[in-house]
Amino acid sequence: MKKTKLGIATLTMLLILFTGCTKTTSTTTATSKSNDNVVAVQESKKSSNNQYGKYDEEDYDEGYDKKTATKIELKDSGSIIDGSGVSEKDNTISITAGGTYILSGNYKGQLKVSANEETVHLVMNNVSISNESSSAIYVEQAKKVITTLVEGSKNSLSDGSNYTFASADETEPDATFFSKDDLTINGSGTLDVTGNYSNGIRSKDDLVITNGVLNITAKNNAIKGKDSVSIANGTFSLKTTEGDGIQANNSTDTDKGWVALDGGTYTIQSGNDGIQAETNLSIAKSDFKIQTASGYNDQSIDTTASYKGLKAAGNIIIDDGTFDINTADDAIHSNATVTINNGTFSLTSGDDGVHADTDLLINNGKITVSQSYEGLEGATVTINDGDISVKASDDGINAAGGSSGEDGQEGQFGADSFGEPGSGGDSTKFIEINGGTTYVNSDGDGIDSNGDVRMTAGTLIVNGPTDSGNGALDYDGTFTIDGGIFAASGSSGMAMSASDTSSQAALSLFFDDTQKAGSLVNLKNEAGETVISFAPEKDFSHIAISSPDLKVGETVTLSTGGKDSGTAKNGLYSGGDYTNGTELAKISLNGVLTSVDQSGSEVTGNQMGGGPGSQPPR
Repeated sequence: MKKTKLGIATLTMLLILFTGCTKTTSTTTATSKSNDNVVAVQESKKSSNNQYGKYDEEDYDEGYDKKTATKIELKDSGSIIDGSGVSEKDNTISITAGGTYILSGNYKGQLKVSANEETVHLVMNNVSISNESSSAIYVEQAKKVITTLVEGSKNSLSDGSNYTFASADETEPDATFFSKDDLTINGSGTLDVTGNYSNGIRSKDDLVITNGVLNITAKNNAIKGKDSVSIANGTFSLKTTEGDGIQANNSTDTDKGWVALDGGTYTIQSGNDGIQAETNLSIAKSDFKIQTASGYNDQSIDTTASYKGLKAAGNIIIDDGTFDINTADDAIHSNATVTINNGTFSLTSGDDGVHADTDLLINNGKITVSQSYEGLEGATVTINDGDISVKASDDGINAAGGSSGEDGQEGQFGADSFGEPGSGGDSTKFIEINGGTTYVNSDGDGIDSNGDVRMTAGTLIVNGPTDSGNGALDYDGTFTIDGGIFAASGSSGMAMSASDTSSQAALSLFFDDTQKAGSLVNLKNEAGETVISFAPEKDFSHIAISSPDLKVGETVTLSTGGKDSGTAKNGLYSGGDYTNGTELAKISLNGVLTSVDQSGSEVTGNQMGGGPGSQPPR
């Protein structure tokens, strides 16, 4: 959509290095190539076994010694305790010393750990604890609590909707499983958690999960770690009515507040964000199905709240996985950078598909944005490879364009601000395509940059707007094409094409009348070979084309209609023969940029093919 550019200063976020690696690390740097310049976009650290999270060896140790462990058979009428370090009083099982404790049975009351700076190992073997007035498990003090879910066991924890505190100013504990110190969960058993009061599982330090089947329903957050959340593996079903599925919330220490997901399968239905990190969110490889609120078409939500799928105030980096995300707000959102290295993404969003306040970098992957207000958005957007398909009710790919249109329309969560572009555009803002296949279907601008657009390789197909207030292509700087295949169709009112600073020839075609969706447009060279066969999926009156097979000094033949026996992807045909078309014109390519009407006559106009809002005299 054509923009009234916002004058709010761009929020600049410092790149925060991913933490949590106690082992030897290797460094991965994602880069964006711009001619001879290489710009570092994001640096992240993994452990030697390709993990982002912080794990000690004991976090993975699911073994225990039955002979030396204290055994606790939970019973409401008086639990049976075999061993030391534990006592029972007033429906409270109190563990006061480090060691291993094997739990079984049912209990109405609380398991409380107060073990100073010692490590406590809780082994849950078919345990059910419910507490109507506080946490089911409360870790008041310990060096670390490691909870092992015994293989084949089914365990459950639940609390009441109201807690009883010793004084009116107390607010903790506030989770069914609450720990003031480091908490680890491992084992292949099942843990069902019901958080009627607030959170499901919460640690006020580092929360680590290396295995298990966790089914959590909570009023507020399902899984919450203050300093960090590290998950190596597991199967998670998380449902919240008001809060987030997974959250790390330390906002005072830039080295903390991060979430690292190195594996696992996640089904999340959240009242607010699916996964939210106060600093960085890093994903090595995981499988996700996330829905926030009632999904992309939820009209009943509070638009001052947040309903994003993957969200971070710092950087987001995704290495691999599957992502089925249906959100009322942005599907993927970072206040800093987003880097996607691989993965399969099915994104449906009530606002942006993928949003980065600074840099959005896509190195590979299959990304489908089937519903969005704006599809891909960042101060810069760089696509190095991948198979990308974007559908947007406003702009398809946006580099710092804001979201406020001439008609005052904007997304339901308001306009994004990247700052005011300078005269001739802001060269620090750009869209760059260096490979892959990118398809855009937009009702607003297809490709919209407050600065430049650059293309060096790959395929870019744009089915732009049918109204004259927007264009398939909109940029404030220059659009240089030095390689790749480009075809953009849409209305002619605000039509633009490549800049004459490109090294690869481009053709801008204006039609006398609006052509119907599916109408085939074909160009053949002097040898009778097809340069391009393209059938836009929407009505159009203008097409901009560039291909390595377009050569300056040659003459091409323009035809419409007919048939192409090749294979079509996104309306672009390949590997076939074009026949039975109606020849409209022979067009001489006398320069890098040629602008003609359907008869082949040159079209001229103020800033034609290189300036914002250029339009031919008709």
